[in-house]
Amino acid sequence: MKCSGTLNIPTFSCKIQTIITEDLEKEVNRLYKKHGRTDKFEESAEACVYSPDMYLIYLVFDIEYLTHNTISHEVFHIVNNIQHDRNMLDEESGAWLTGHITEYVYKLLDKKKLEVKHG
Repeated sequence: MKCSGTLNIPTFSCKIQTIITEDLEKEVNRLYKKHGRTDKFEESAEACVYSPDMYLIYLVFDIEYLTHNTISHEVFHIVNNIQHDRNMLDEESGAWLTGHITEYVYKLLDKKKLEVKHG
């Protein structure tokens, strides 16, 4: 099982490709290879944020660990990366972005009829 969706964020000139998979390590390594990385993702993780550049961000979840905690944890990383890459320091844009990305993730999960565990 694998499903995905893309959120375009023109305000910040980037897009987030969300992938939910049964094999996180395999999926992240596929993305690494696609973008020319020669190292391997060999971490024990519930999810991963991978960004080959500041315009494309992959948000990859292992379906077994799809919890509210994991979602908010990874969205936090994404927002920090976007703000850091654009030298943005204000809280309001980060708060707006957090809400926007989080809402998108939950709508995608609802559309795909995937259950989020309470952890």
